[in-house]
Amino acid sequence: MGSIGVLGAVAGLVVAGLLRWLPVRGRTSGLPAVGVAGVRGGSKAALTVAVVELHLAEVIDTGRAGQLRRVAHAGPGRNVTSLHRAAWTVLGRNLSVADAAAAPAVRRARQELNAELAGRGLRCGRARSTLAGLLALAACATAVAVAAQGALRTGLSLAVLSLAVLCGPARTLAGHRLLRELRRRHPRPAAVPAAPAETGLLVALHGRRALRPLVPEFAARAGLLGGRAVRETVARSGGGPYEGFAAGSGEGGGI
Repeated sequence: MGSIGVLGAVAGLVVAGLLRWLPVRGRTSGLPAVGVAGVRGGSKAALTVAVVELHLAEVIDTGRAGQLRRVAHAGPGRNVTSLHRAAWTVLGRNLSVADAAAAPAVRRARQELNAELAGRGLRCGRARSTLAGLLALAACATAVAVAAQGALRTGLSLAVLSLAVLCGPARTLAGHRLLRELRRRHPRPAAVPAAPAETGLLVALHGRRALRPLVPEFAARAGLLGGRAVRETVARSGGGPYEGFAAGSGEGGGI
């Protein structure tokens, strides 16, 4: 197998990397904060930003046991994304963030955001990500076989690279570039910025590291800092309309 196996593993890695990380440049004009969050951490992170921005607009707030609910009869406002509108719609009743994420309307909005970011070239779409993962797995298996046949260092190196491609974030090089440039212009905050729009962007770029100094009380009550805000949610108790949907399903991602 020797050199042929090494060449096969390398070829698989190259193709998997191209599928996962290209293009180098994407379309970033008009990208809102929820889109930036989606580039960084997927649609789960985007939903967190949408919830924070709705709270800053005084449209939603936390109630009993950290659940969220609309506090105004007015709509979510103009110039908001479909994810904002979907979150505002489902929060007509008390729900945790996890339950809101499992609601069909929010799931559809999250999928639409993923498709938009893939179309902009900022994240790897599902089909490309799946194909890249299969190629990386094949390359890893080939690398293990090469190592077992005596080329230990080469085989292990290729296996590690394969796992890095397989487990790396789904954002493309264009997405990495966007986050790097925005973080340079908007460093991690130490105090509350003047405008809510700036708060949304900082949370989109820095996640929990921005939630803690900017909206600490709301983030803690709503369970956005990592803890479960409610002991028993609608989705987990089996008593609500979203039974059968796993909270946050559809895509992994951090806050």
